[in-house]
Amino acid sequence: MLLDLLTVEGCTISIDAIGCQEEILKKIIEKGGDFVIGLKKNQPSLYQAVHDYSKEHGEKPCNLIEDAFDESHGRSVRRRYFAYPLPEEAKPFAFTGIKTIIATETISSTTNTPEVIAQWRYYVTSHDADNPNLSRYVRDHWSIENEYHWQLDVHLNDDKDKKYDDVAAENFARTKRLLLNLVKIKQPEGKKRSVRSRLKRVAWDLDYLLTLLAL
Repeated sequence: MLLDLLTVEGCTISIDAIGCQEEILKKIIEKGGDFVIGLKKNQPSLYQAVHDYSKEHGEKPCNLIEDAFDESHGRSVRRRYFAYPLPEEAKPFAFTGIKTIIATETISSTTNTPEVIAQWRYYVTSHDADNPNLSRYVRDHWSIENEYHWQLDVHLNDDKDKKYDDVAAENFARTKRLLLNLVKIKQPEGKKRSVRSRLKRVAWDLDYLLTLLAL
């Protein structure tokens, strides 16, 4: 596991929903770190418990930690961040270290259409609900995730890669992310090459592929 190689003491680790697993969260806590992890339907029981509680109790003014507006290029976005302790209803499904739920609502609209789109996202964290940095952790995670997804789409056509079997979709997603991480970490000797050229080299240079896998 990559976490075994990292020093995380005193750090806050953010991972998307694929990292919402007992083994990963427990490892972060044991190594003295904290986490902010995406919560989606890949953990159906925990997700449903959090979703139901949030809709009924979580969207209260006392739980609102930030309400931000952004207008640019004809698009208006409002982002609301709520934080509250892990509810009792969710505890039977929770993993090691989870103390708080962060619920974010993004409300967006454009000047040339009356349509308003609202989207909710949920995160689990080992921080207390009164931690003043919770909304910043989520924003930083979004920033990294957006750049990472852009690279996956540009270099590996991620948005066009549709798999109708859930297991196959997850396996391909993990493989592409691993591949992108490896070629970014290991720069070949000599002339500096782009990520795209290194990905091409993986396809036709077995020695280079084995070098990456030996990290």
